[in-house]
Amino acid sequence: MDVDSDLVSGARDRLTAAGASNVTVVLGDGAAGLPEHAPFDRIQFTVGAGDVPVAVLEQLAPGGRLVIPMRIRGSISRSFAFERDGDTWQTVSCEMATFVPLRKGICDDIRTLVPMTGEGNVRLETYSEQLVDREAMPTVLDEPAHKIYTAVKFRQGSSWQWVYLWLACVLPNGLARMPGQRPGFTPHFAWGSMAALDGDTLAYLTVREGEDSESRFWEIGVIGHGPNAAALAEQVATAIGEWDRDYGNDAPAPGFRMATGTARDLLKTADPRFIIDKPNSRLVIDWP
Repeated sequence: MDVDSDLVSGARDRLTAAGASNVTVVLGDGAAGLPEHAPFDRIQFTVGAGDVPVAVLEQLAPGGRLVIPMRIRGSISRSFAFERDGDTWQTVSCEMATFVPLRKGICDDIRTLVPMTGEGNVRLETYSEQLVDREAMPTVLDEPAHKIYTAVKFRQGSSWQWVYLWLACVLPNGLARMPGQRPGFTPHFAWGSMAALDGDTLAYLTVREGEDSESRFWEIGVIGHGPNAAALAEQVATAIGEWDRDYGNDAPAPGFRMATGTARDLLKTADPRFIIDKPNSRLVIDWP
């Protein structure tokens, strides 16, 4: 099912050419589902959502499963496999994943790209729930930098997914993808970086290489730009240190619970930072 007629037409042609007769191709809004053909044992989205499309939950059969890549806050997204657990939903698996956003339908996920002025092609990916001054951001990298290193070490093979998830929870605007290159921009990956946002200020992740008795490592740093660069960089660095102290990459993966409608009130946790409220749903992250 897709909203673009050319993709639907092309899929039909290729399925016919392949002799696949057990697949139906439909032009329509996937967020609305196909109630006339419900219930379904499985509903799988291969497009990113900012929230759970409630209509499709009602189209699942008993014991059915919804697989959906969904943003948590900002650019941090995971693919959730939800199954019903009484009046709420529990994940049976959850992996880091990002897709292009839903569009042309009832649950569009609006992404606004903010290109940085000057040399290079750095840009900021922002979403509607993030409180960011999109008029100030294009020139923010021209402001003086405030750099902090955290003493948190990542070794070869370490995954960034859990520190990303932690920051998406504890920072009011989560994290925003900041791809591209320009002179003076020192991101933590070759493709770019992840940045915390606060109005007219941002602070992005960086690394510096080191070596100790165990092996070579990368120490996580934060570089802030804008009127509140020092405060935001300190906030991000403190949050990274908290994650490393209380959780870290060696801890078990967190669990996820979700509810919609009045069932939202059934989902609680001791730390309100790990409750993500969206227009249609409430997501709770259960850190071990």
